[in-house]
Amino acid sequence: MKAIGGMRDRSELLLREKNLYKAFAIMAMPIFLANILRSLHDLVDTHFIGQMVNSTAAQAGISIAWPFINILLCFSAGLSVGGVAIISRSLGMGDTEKAKRYSALLLTFSACIGVVINLIMYLAAPLVLRLMNADADLEVFAAALTYVRVRAFEMVFLFVFAAFQTTRQACGDTVSPVLLSVVSIVVNVVLTWLFVTQLNMGVFGAALATLIGNAVIVPYCVYMMFSKRNQIAVEKRHFTIDFEEVKSLVKIGIPSASSQALTSLGFLVLQAVILDYGKVVAAAFSLGNKVSNLLLMPIFSLGSVLAAFVGQNIGAQNKERAMAAYKTSRNLGLIVSIVGCAILFPIRENILALLTNDADTLVTAMDYILWVLLTQPLMAMFQNYIGLFNGSGNTKLSFIMGTVRLWVIRLPLILCFKLFTDLGSTGVWYAMVISNLLIMVVGMLLKRKVNYEKKI
Repeated sequence: MKAIGGMRDRSELLLREKNLYKAFAIMAMPIFLANILRSLHDLVDTHFIGQMVNSTAAQAGISIAWPFINILLCFSAGLSVGGVAIISRSLGMGDTEKAKRYSALLLTFSACIGVVINLIMYLAAPLVLRLMNADADLEVFAAALTYVRVRAFEMVFLFVFAAFQTTRQACGDTVSPVLLSVVSIVVNVVLTWLFVTQLNMGVFGAALATLIGNAVIVPYCVYMMFSKRNQIAVEKRHFTIDFEEVKSLVKIGIPSASSQALTSLGFLVLQAVILDYGKVVAAAFSLGNKVSNLLLMPIFSLGSVLAAFVGQNIGAQNKERAMAAYKTSRNLGLIVSIVGCAILFPIRENILALLTNDADTLVTAMDYILWVLLTQPLMAMFQNYIGLFNGSGNTKLSFIMGTVRLWVIRLPLILCFKLFTDLGSTGVWYAMVISNLLIMVVGMLLKRKVNYEKKI
């Protein structure tokens, strides 16, 4: 993992490279490729599950499980956002010692919270799934419960990896986390094939493969955080509790964590609504999202790199470069989403056909994916706003944007379409399109509130 030794080059890209498109391309490409691989991995997993006898129930169960899992993962996301903002700003200001202290604090918090989340996720799964009305179909309920409870045991590993990824991202190292992610994905795919298709372990096998894939890379992550080759290598003396530093990390992280928790809770409600239309619609919703992730994951990579650009340049008091970084990321995001849609649109049915052996699920998924692809450029804009807000430490703006999109616009629209029209599941797709469009207006208004000079 030689990427850690090249931090000076990364700092040059973040702070001084004149061609921002070149800098973004170099920084984002490793994450871009890793996210594409992760999306393809999800499709491969879904393909294996799609060949099962009760594939529709299994896919619906996994789809229902994800919002619950994401609600608990929001704590990791909140810590990561706070960590990127503070560590990148500290490095931009030349305060390496402060960056090391926050890295140690982040690692400690992540490991401890991961253990707590593991217990909550395992014990609360039956109650939460029943509240979602998943037990209306016993096959779907059984699949969802199995998936959640097995995945619960990977929370510590996911949280620790997120801490490692955050410190590397703040330094501008986008390569090391990607190499480890590739290892995780390869292990996951091979084991999913083995467990699901060869050993007939079903949903349990798919979840176990993911658990093992995420666990095998964590020992090396911890080693790298202590490695002397690391620009912000942590040492024993850094593991002290400074309540002012804890307060800073929590203050920035809470709005982001709250936003993602509310978003995941909203998707949990959305999944419950979708399940009312039957497991075919729930499975189709899951399949459509798997395909759309082929475009969303590269867009997420740009947002991640943007946060590091903005954070370090604000720390270096380079307001103009921070503002220019947002425009560069926005333009690249729009190009990627438009080109990606043009590639995927003609072959969308071929891809979906690989993921299910149920004709009704395929027809419904085709209806959903049409609207998803049409709104991808809007999602590119959305993620760039989030990257700008998080990188500048304005996580409250991310909270507002995420909450308004789902709770103020999307869910009320879905309820109205369900109660007052005969659109059926198509009303859900319409509500998603309208909410993605209207939130752009909110994003433009919130962007005016960003302070590029405010110190954390």
